[in-house]
Amino acid sequence: GRQQQHSFGSLSKVIFTANAESDVGTREGKVKSFGEHHGNLDLKLEKHPDQGGKGGGTNPEELFACGYAACFNGALRLLAVKNGIKIGNSSVKVSVSLGVESETVTAGVPLRLGLAAKIHAEIEGVDGPTAQKCADLAHEFCPYSRATRGNMDVEVVGTAK
Repeated sequence: GRQQQHSFGSLSKVIFTANAESDVGTREGKVKSFGEHHGNLDLKLEKHPDQGGKGGGTNPEELFACGYAACFNGALRLLAVKNGIKIGNSSVKVSVSLGVESETVTAGVPLRLGLAAKIHAEIEGVDGPTAQKCADLAHEFCPYSRATRGNMDVEVVGTAK
């Protein structure tokens, strides 16, 4: 591929690389992981009923939400420790929406689709303002949050559990 000009920091060290492949069925096909140390992920995708599909399977937005939730919770727990905030158990729910941004011509198609996310972190052992502070710190640090910043709307809410 060709290198593009960008305004973000490039990786100075790769920790690991995850690999996945989509077959010709795209949103109604199969995706699978591959490579060294992969988790044998092999899933049948189905379009969401609101997208004209039959449902009953996962979709790319669910997979993105799962990865974002796990990464965000890890960031939340790390940042709490690093900032001296004692927390109990935490859970993170991420909702990812696929929608129409505009009818701007994009790559020759008169439609621009986009994503939006809502993150809800529930944290035991803290009050509401501290839970929100932990969520805000995680949003600053989480690689998924950094990758999406400025590219999609992300709402972050932290609440005491």
